[in-house]
Amino acid sequence: MFRKNIPSLLRHLLKDMPKNQPVIAGNGSVIFDDNNKQLRYESIDMKTIFKIIDMLRKDYANVYYQFFDQDIVCAEKFESTIQHYYEMNLTLPREYRLELHIISDAKKYLEKNNSIVTKIEICNDDLNLIQEIKDRLEKIPNIEVVGSGLNGIEITKKGLNKGNSLEILAKHYGYSIDECIAVGNDENDIEMIKKVGLGIAVKNAKDYVKEVADYITRNDNNNDAIAEVVKKFIKPAI
Repeated sequence: MFRKNIPSLLRHLLKDMPKNQPVIAGNGSVIFDDNNKQLRYESIDMKTIFKIIDMLRKDYANVYYQFFDQDIVCAEKFESTIQHYYEMNLTLPREYRLELHIISDAKKYLEKNNSIVTKIEICNDDLNLIQEIKDRLEKIPNIEVVGSGLNGIEITKKGLNKGNSLEILAKHYGYSIDECIAVGNDENDIEMIKKVGLGIAVKNAKDYVKEVADYITRNDNNNDAIAEVVKKFIKPAI
């Protein structure tokens, strides 16, 4: 069964908002409206997941990977992103902590638990190796593959991205996608930036993101880029 709630970490980020907010997560695989109604919850099929695991085990045994099984993060190694999540959990109230599982065999775990995997992440500091893995994954027909950060890859079900998920959410509220503004900085934001009426890249976005944007902020995403967008484009329209 799918969990019908917004993931715990997102609830923590949203808790100080003045009202409930809609959520798009997992590169578009998960959508909730402001009443916690689930509009989309799409997972990668298990056959494809096993194919990815087999490839990584055979040819890239030292490369870290993890799975998002609904609100649980699973990995075979305690390092990289899951270690970061563990350290972050120590600073959070219990109700907002991510559930983390270190498992001995990903295939056995996923099969035994009838897991619903919305996203897979792969990380390694060898950027040439990451590009090689990405190139191979892009040949698998049932998945979307995008770069994430400096050294990561994110995998979701084929056809999912933030752009078409934002279109679903906009339609749910009675808006056209042309009336929407989207702000991003990385490869997984490109489809969203291209699809909306006003696509914005922050100052520190990747160059290929800036190339598809209608506007590039003067500030980066750690220094009030969103405030700049609100002041320049949203307040004048209110």
